[in-house]
Amino acid sequence: MPKSVYNWLDGALLPVIAEEMTWYPQGLRNVLMEAISNCSEECLGKNGAIVTTLSGGLDSSFCLSRIKEWAGNASLFIQTFTIGESGSHPDIVYARLAVKALGLEDNHTEIIPNEKEITWAMRELAKIRPSEKITRGDAAVFLVLKRIAERNFTHFIAHDGIDELLGGYWAHREPRTKKNRKFAFQRLWAELIPKHLIPLEKSARHFGLQVLLPYLQKEVVEFISHIPVGMRTNRRMSKIPLRTIARKYLPKEIIQRPKKGFCDALNKVS
Repeated sequence: MPKSVYNWLDGALLPVIAEEMTWYPQGLRNVLMEAISNCSEECLGKNGAIVTTLSGGLDSSFCLSRIKEWAGNASLFIQTFTIGESGSHPDIVYARLAVKALGLEDNHTEIIPNEKEITWAMRELAKIRPSEKITRGDAAVFLVLKRIAERNFTHFIAHDGIDELLGGYWAHREPRTKKNRKFAFQRLWAELIPKHLIPLEKSARHFGLQVLLPYLQKEVVEFISHIPVGMRTNRRMSKIPLRTIARKYLPKEIIQRPKKGFCDALNKVS
């Protein structure tokens, strides 16, 4: 087990853009499988279960598919947690599709909080992070972590970092020149720690939880940093390498799903 399995900082402090090199989907698949396997092994050893958040999007669903492959006969120990503002919210719907496709419905937990619970979560977060603006997206993460802790788990797998690495946001895709696109990657990568990872760590620690981030393992970041940005994302498609390798494992509805995340989980769908 690599000692860095807990230290996402080793990966997050690496440059997001390095010297361009030839790469192959199989190489990326192998690096991701190694990282996900290491995190799964640690999670299973600490919890007696592999616990993971699941939004039903590409990142979390792909990770879940690789967790299942690694777990093999131990797949019954996989526990997934999804949150949404209603049973018809896209995160709930697509997460159901993912666990059904992977045969993991029995250990799937759906959280559909009411407004009172959301308000409570936002107030608690304001105490923990008094200098920050608290959003409904923050409340979504907080309520998922609360449920995980209530189940007496101590470790969980999350999927932060891959959007910043592979260009998951429109801000990555909008620039029309290579120079401006590189700048967008570097800017959003620099925001990852203060805007996403530190708040996640604070919320996790509040519940005595340890987060494992396979997409930010050092080897993953190093590999992806050498992929030319034009091969990572373009104006038509985001996260091209991940979508390419995920086709083998996931329904096309998940692969083609528009970008969503836990930040949108408690927003009402019009």
